[in-house]
Amino acid sequence: MLEIDGSYGEGGGQIVRTAVAMSMVKDIPIHITNIRANRPNPGLSHQHLMALRGAAVISGGKLKGAGKGATEVTFVPGEVYGGSYRFDIGTAGSITLLLQALIPAVLHADNSVKIQVRGGTDVKWSPPYDYFENVFLDHLRRMGLNISSKLIKRGHYPKGGGKVSLTVEPGIPTPIKTSDNVEGISGRAFVTSLSDHIMRRMRKAVLKEFVDKKVNIELASYQSSSPGTGITLWSVGDRLVGVGKLGEKGVPAEAVGKEAADYMRRAIDAGFQIDRWSADQLIPYLAMCDDHGKIKVEKLTGHLETNLWLVNRFCSDAIRLEEKQNELCMIY
Repeated sequence: MLEIDGSYGEGGGQIVRTAVAMSMVKDIPIHITNIRANRPNPGLSHQHLMALRGAAVISGGKLKGAGKGATEVTFVPGEVYGGSYRFDIGTAGSITLLLQALIPAVLHADNSVKIQVRGGTDVKWSPPYDYFENVFLDHLRRMGLNISSKLIKRGHYPKGGGKVSLTVEPGIPTPIKTSDNVEGISGRAFVTSLSDHIMRRMRKAVLKEFVDKKVNIELASYQSSSPGTGITLWSVGDRLVGVGKLGEKGVPAEAVGKEAADYMRRAIDAGFQIDRWSADQLIPYLAMCDDHGKIKVEKLTGHLETNLWLVNRFCSDAIRLEEKQNELCMIY
């Protein structure tokens, strides 16, 4: 059984999600202690419990000590089978984070897997749905994986109620192939139960910052139990970087759009081959690749460092960082 210190590095829920994912991939039982020790409210929250319970369901695994507020838990994975699964987080807990905990394992299922989750599609401290679909999942598709998602309904804090369906075919990732080519910018700005002028103002702010590039930003208006708004941008071409920003009460729509545009400008001009969020989210898949590769990343973040440490515990130092001439690369 692999012992994992949940207080390592950034010490958050990411350790729980990545650990349970890699436990299923490598068929290694785990014992996690000091769970979320670096957070104001340590221990398992409802959202992290759902990741553990979801993992137990899809793998026929066994959980010990998994209760709300628990600071240690034992997970023994079983066999992952194809089929259809439904999970209800029951709050505005992040759908995208739950799915990220399950995808690595279902790639090893004996048949295709369909997962439907109810919860929050666009909530703080997690990938917004549009980033999840158009950046994170597109990276996986570019790595040769057959995976798709469908937004059924938006869901925001505090009531949630969003729904997403995910379909995954078993497969082994191949190394990321990328170049410096960026043809333009695509994106989506949305409002849910709010005035349409908000998303139009976000889009206008982006267009103002990218007068030198082809930009296509879709506008979408929805209804849900709780209001929300946001914008996601991603590059078009061989190099895929992206950013997702949610609107906040009291923050002008123009400021949200400009912040997203400013990040995209920096990422493209600096030559990053993946953005800072994809860098840590893709680490389990890089470790699972059928061949070796190298990819230029933006910077060493707390999440990146923590996920590198954790995945290498399962995969015998499969991924390392290399810095040369002010460029930081992941070697895998």
